[in-house]
Amino acid sequence: MARPGAAPKGSAVEMGAFFFIDDRLVNLDDPTAMVKDEHYERFARREFAPFIRSEICALDMLYAVADMRDGHYVERLSLRGGLSVRSVVPLADHRFSFDADFSPNTPGGFTYRHVGDLKSDMMRYGTTKGCKTRVRVTTNDAKLFFMEVGYRKSLGPNHGIIEPPKIEVCKTCRVLKEPVLGPVETIIDLDILGLDPPKIAHLSLEEQLATKLFVIGSSGRQRNHFDAYDSFRILKHNEPDMRRTRDIFKELCGRHKSRPSVYASECRRQLDAMRKNSKKRASLEETAFADEFDFNAMVATVNSFYDF
Repeated sequence: MARPGAAPKGSAVEMGAFFFIDDRLVNLDDPTAMVKDEHYERFARREFAPFIRSEICALDMLYAVADMRDGHYVERLSLRGGLSVRSVVPLADHRFSFDADFSPNTPGGFTYRHVGDLKSDMMRYGTTKGCKTRVRVTTNDAKLFFMEVGYRKSLGPNHGIIEPPKIEVCKTCRVLKEPVLGPVETIIDLDILGLDPPKIAHLSLEEQLATKLFVIGSSGRQRNHFDAYDSFRILKHNEPDMRRTRDIFKELCGRHKSRPSVYASECRRQLDAMRKNSKKRASLEETAFADEFDFNAMVATVNSFYDF
């Protein structure tokens, strides 16, 4: 498919929807024009437009977090979700992820007390930047801070997105090993926006893998098929220190007062359940960047980790 030329004049949004990205450079009418050349053939389809817009929104959210208060949050927060996995997995072989899951950087000496002003800081930052997008806290309890960024309303009904990007901070989660400062990769051609990728501290390779493998067994977690996919891709493209990974996994079990062998059995039970769940299979196939992958092979590969 031929790549289109420059966007028509006036096709960029001009309403102050973005906190950091220049709204005038964003082509929301034809977002496929903003995809990197190496990903263009895969995503230059009309049905992917909401995903690409969501990707741009998630990027903007991360830029804002990295930029606010002169980089106050860059090392105080450690990224630990699907956006973090992009740092160790080739982007062409990963998936869409629009939520930023953080933990306070405890090895750096930080706790939730150092990042608790996130909502007010982001609102203040948006006002300074002329951004009309609002943020709202949907959960703020003893364990979790959960904030939704309202791009959907700002962009309007003609520029739909998959879901509003969200920021989640686990107040009680402890980063066990020194995190790594690095860029967040994206399918968006950032040269169009005149930007480099946002840099955020994220979990080390082994801790990312151990955490993903651990949360597969978390009670009530609805999106553990994404955790299995992330684990599968990490194992495919890296050579993590498996002894170190298992030690971190065991440490996570200890923090949750679970015996590793017992908890591993629950993880296996969850993997077997997702293998039989056609809805989870379909949702993962819809958001995976790879054109196709073997769902059953993914389950089998991840399952083998739990051989203690």
